[in-house]
Amino acid sequence: MTTLQEIRRTISLFVDGRRKRRQLQRELAQLAAMGSLDAVLADIGLARSQIEPLIAGCTGSKELLDQMLARLGIDAAQLPYESLRDMTWTCTTCPDKPRCREWLAGVEETEFRAFCPNAAQLDYSLLKQRPVHA
Repeated sequence: MTTLQEIRRTISLFVDGRRKRRQLQRELAQLAAMGSLDAVLADIGLARSQIEPLIAGCTGSKELLDQMLARLGIDAAQLPYESLRDMTWTCTTCPDKPRCREWLAGVEETEFRAFCPNAAQLDYSLLKQRPVHA
């Protein structure tokens, strides 16, 4: 990829991320205005204190997790809802997204366990979906 293409992609990701964050903030503000925010947060297992980290890290987190699962050969449809939710939250609050993107793109040479806070859950999911037979 050329430098110009990389710059365009970076700008595109940045703009898309800002748009998604603003949209999420508007939706949360509407829920709060209607008095429904706490009930919705309770339904998805979140507290108000988790809103800001959610907004800050929402850009691309689900997509990165989906790519990670696909690269490792884990079928997300077979994961328990709670596990997928917990891994998504962990990904959302992860400070190593650039390193994750590099690993997913094949640039990063270390294995995902060296940087991914979901490594233990991913290993468990791998073991459950593809058990090792002696």
